[in-house]
Amino acid sequence: MTRKMMQALISAERKITMAEENKKPDYTDLDWSWLIRDREEKWAAMLQEADEKGWKKIPLRQTEKFTSQLILLPIQEETRGIFIVCPGGGFMFKSSNEGKEVAEYFHGKGINTAILDYHVGSGVAEGVDARTEAGEDALAAVRYLRAHAEELGILPDHIAVGGFSAGGMTTSYASTRFDYGDPAAETAEEATSSRPDAALVLYGAFSSTGMKSGPGAYSIEEQQKAAAMDPIRNIRIDTPPTFVFQTHKDDPRNALNYCMELANKGVPYEIHTFEDGPHGGALYDGNHPDSPLFPHTAMWAEIAADWLKSRGF
Repeated sequence: MTRKMMQALISAERKITMAEENKKPDYTDLDWSWLIRDREEKWAAMLQEADEKGWKKIPLRQTEKFTSQLILLPIQEETRGIFIVCPGGGFMFKSSNEGKEVAEYFHGKGINTAILDYHVGSGVAEGVDARTEAGEDALAAVRYLRAHAEELGILPDHIAVGGFSAGGMTTSYASTRFDYGDPAAETAEEATSSRPDAALVLYGAFSSTGMKSGPGAYSIEEQQKAAAMDPIRNIRIDTPPTFVFQTHKDDPRNALNYCMELANKGVPYEIHTFEDGPHGGALYDGNHPDSPLFPHTAMWAEIAADWLKSRGF
C-alpha cells in the first residue's frame, strides 16, 4: 500500500470515528456505503418495532421493486387532522431518527401522525428518478388519507406533510405538484384532491438551480432539467401554508430563498433558522444515536407542534 493510499484510509477512518463520536454522520463523505448499511439496519428495526406496537401499515404505490406504505400511529380519540412524517436519507435510505421519534413526539402533543415509507434508490427501477417516485408516494398518501378520512376518524381538510432533507424535498414536491382530483375517475381516491393542507419543510429547502459560469456551467437543457425538480422554482400560488426549519450548518440562504418565493406567491409561511446543529439531527434532543443534543435548536419541534395546532391540527 502506498503512502498516499494509507493516508486516504486513515483519513476515512478518522471521519467515521468523528461521526460516531459526535453522534452524526459525515454527509460530506462521498462514500456513503457504511452510512447506507447503518441506516437500512436501523430502518428495518424501526419497522419491526412498529409491528410490535401494532401500528397499522397501509400500502400505497406498488412498483416492481418496492411498495410504499403509510405507517399509521394510533388515532387520537378527538377527531383531528394528521401529520405525515417523511424521513430523509438522500433518496438512498430512510433515517429512523427522522421517522419514529418525530412521529411519536408530535403524537404525544395530541397530533395524529403517520410515517411515509417511500421509494428510495434500492427500490426504484433503473432510469427512474427516485425524487419523483418519493413525491408521488407523498401525494398518494395525502389522497388516501383524505379519501378514507371518515373511516379513519380524521379531518379530511387537515392533512399535513412534513419531512427532513430528502423528506423535505419530498414535501416540497407534494406541496407544489398536487392536483384536485379527477371527478370522472373510476375510484374515490383518484377523484380526491392530493393537495396537502399544510407543509413542513425541515432542513430540506434545497435549490438545484442558480448561476454558474465557466467550465461546467449549465447548458439551457441542463438548467431546464434542474429547474423541473427544483422545489423553489415550482412553488405556486395555491401551495399550502408552509413551516420552514433549518440550521446554519446547511446554507440558510436556501430556506430564506424558499420563503422569499412563498412570499412572492402570497403563500402563508413561517420560518425558523437556528445557528447550531448538524444536518440530520431531527429532534436534536440527544435521545437517538443519530440525534445529537442541541437544546436551543430542539425548540423547533415544539414551535412546529404549536404551529400545527394553531391551524386546527
